Amino acid sequence: MERGCLVGDGATGTQLQAAGLVSGQCAEAWNQSHPEAVAAVARAYAEAGAGVVTSNTFGGSPAKLASSGLEARCEELNFLGVRLAREAVGEAVFVAGDVGPSGQLLEPYGDMPLAEARAGFIRQIAGLSEGGADCILIETMMDLTEAIIAVEAAREAAPDLPAYCTLSFQENGRTVFGVTPEQAAERLAEAGVDGMGLNCGVGSVQAVGVVEAFVRATPLPVIVQPNAGMPRLVDGVTVFDETPEEIAANAKRFRDMGARWLGACCGSTPDHIRAIAQAVMA
Repeated sequence: MERGCLVGDGATGTQLQAAGLVSGQCAEAWNQSHPEAVAAVARAYAEAGAGVVTSNTFGGSPAKLASSGLEARCEELNFLGVRLAREAVGEAVFVAGDVGPSGQLLEPYGDMPLAEARAGFIRQIAGLSEGGADCILIETMMDLTEAIIAVEAAREAAPDLPAYCTLSFQENGRTVFGVTPEQAAERLAEAGVDGMGLNCGVGSVQAVGVVEAFVRATPLPVIVQPNAGMPRLVDGVTVFDETPEEIAANAKRFRDMGARWLGACCGSTPDHIRAIAQAVMA
């Protein structure tokens, strides 16, 4: 990826909701109860042109699973998430073991001890590694401390796997904790990541400044997976307005700026990824 370009996938949760997942229901539980639906999402993105798909394990940390009473099944559900993705896409497409935030505020902002967060990420990443993940993707992080802890956990639980980390930024170019791309780049590099960047938070138009900052701040591969526009409510439903053509045009711009892993996040579909693949691999 250092020299080439890798197309990522898009949103998983909304695709599962279209298949019947109820909002608020634990998506990771579907790795056991609805394996065909989970595999179908990964397969659709691979068929659209993604070179890497993420496992259905974004909320697979013990702390996050605890809200559904599933924390004891952490390793199992993460293992299954990777296996389903692998069975769906085969060996020609990479499978990234997906790690999202714990959903808890860490000390000193909240009550969760740092050691507990680290232990939870170690459990999750061990399951992803055992399932056969090609790499670990830590994403949608807002607290840089939590991001660093997750990276360190990846280095401990899966030392042979590349570890990537993306943060969620606001329109002002900072995370909700006030972290800038430059600050993130320095700390993440010190932690030993293999690549970094942004996902979620903003649409591709609003992501431009953050991408520029990351490309300037690090020689490591930069990952860009924005939402399909900024969210807005229509009759109580959240919608994203960026068309496949619009997000693809910006993905090509990000590629030309130096970004190397290009996909999408909330509001995106296989059609968005197909357009991105056609634009950046041309």
